[in-house]
Amino acid sequence: MAKQHIHIIKTGGTIEFEDPAYEEMNRKLMKMDTTIDSYINNLINPLFTFSSVSLMKKDSRQINDDDREVLYQEIMNTPHQQIVVTHGTFTMADTGRYLKHRDTGDKVIVLIGSMIPISGFAISDAGFNLGFVVGVMPSLGPGVHLAAQGAIHDPENVHKNDGDLRFEINE
Repeated sequence: MAKQHIHIIKTGGTIEFEDPAYEEMNRKLMKMDTTIDSYINNLINPLFTFSSVSLMKKDSRQINDDDREVLYQEIMNTPHQQIVVTHGTFTMADTGRYLKHRDTGDKVIVLIGSMIPISGFAISDAGFNLGFVVGVMPSLGPGVHLAAQGAIHDPENVHKNDGDLRFEINE
């Protein structure tokens, strides 16, 4: 049986410290390699293969439809079928909806983010979110999905509750 291969497209956000609230602290105090690549290679020793590309490094509040189109083109141009898009949580559902309304063929696309960066914080949700996606990805059908709090969501039916720092189903 061939190893699972996951292509990671990185757009920024808190998951890799690409958030103005954390960047200054990391640059001055911690100087950590907070990339997902480092996390997977140095802490996980995975039984899957992966590739990654850093498409942009933006706080998701700054991502617009031009950026989403660049992301869509990257998704369509990669030969890989299982794609994880790391994204800031503020507009992750917006990007999911944008992609859902585009033809993505038979690709499985899952957007993930975190409330706390993947490295340097014992209480981070990022590693859990990434591991959850890797575990469920083979069982997902083609299309665009959003992963948060141990569940897979349809981007059309979820929103971020900034007050409770969680995603919730739309009423």
